[in-house]
Amino acid sequence: MNLENLLKYTEKLKQEISKLKLHSDDVRHSFYGLFYTNIYDYYIGKASYQVAEFIKSGDVKFTEKVFSFNIHARRLYEIPSIESLSVGYHGNLNRNITFGVWTSFELTISLIFEYLEKEKDLEIIIKKINSKVINAIRHLKEPEKKIIIENLKKSSFIPLVRKFNFLIKRKPSCYLGNLKDDREFLNFAGKLRNCMIHSNGVYHGKEYSYKFEEEEFKFIDKQIFLQRGPNGRDIYIKIAIKLKDIFSNLMNCLSDIDFIQYPDDGQNIA
Repeated sequence: MNLENLLKYTEKLKQEISKLKLHSDDVRHSFYGLFYTNIYDYYIGKASYQVAEFIKSGDVKFTEKVFSFNIHARRLYEIPSIESLSVGYHGNLNRNITFGVWTSFELTISLIFEYLEKEKDLEIIIKKINSKVINAIRHLKEPEKKIIIENLKKSSFIPLVRKFNFLIKRKPSCYLGNLKDDREFLNFAGKLRNCMIHSNGVYHGKEYSYKFEEEEFKFIDKQIFLQRGPNGRDIYIKIAIKLKDIFSNLMNCLSDIDFIQYPDDGQNIA
């Protein structure tokens, strides 16, 4: 996606946010604001790289008033001049857009899940996640089982896709996208994010592969994930936009809820 298309997309996002029929402190509204800031930062990063190239080629001139900044400008045009710096610069943009948008998506889904889930819903989910443990304690007396289940409620990690499924099941046929494909995409995006942020690209888990548009990703246990295809750098902004599209498709399943308060200790950007 070139700079012109990125600029158009940010303008389109601003219009979309302005038309949201949600309270500005609603977590759903906040997701769009957080998404916009991530896209905007990515756009500024790409624009800055273009400015660095203009400085390198001599197409940007410094007036006498700001000429002292020239020494810093030279450092800017080192980025497109040195391959390792250029690769690292774009790699950081891709890492930041992946981490930023996924984190916003995950946080918003979790907040909505916590708002909607009841005690009985949580217990059903926890029992499914810990089915082996539940099966192993079936011979225990009820008070003992209850203690273990309560501890599981406090300690069990609920995967994002399970929370996503819970929200979708509220209303039959409410999801506006391809549910099967989008669930698998979330599975992929979660693995990609974890590799890029937690383990310097190294994957831990069962072998897994995924194709997004023309780009192929392969995850092999204890190896750096592999990416092959013609889109290279641009695929990450498309992954971010896909996450936003999934959230927009989910909004129809939540249309009956007037307001979900953004946490008081959070920073609502919208």
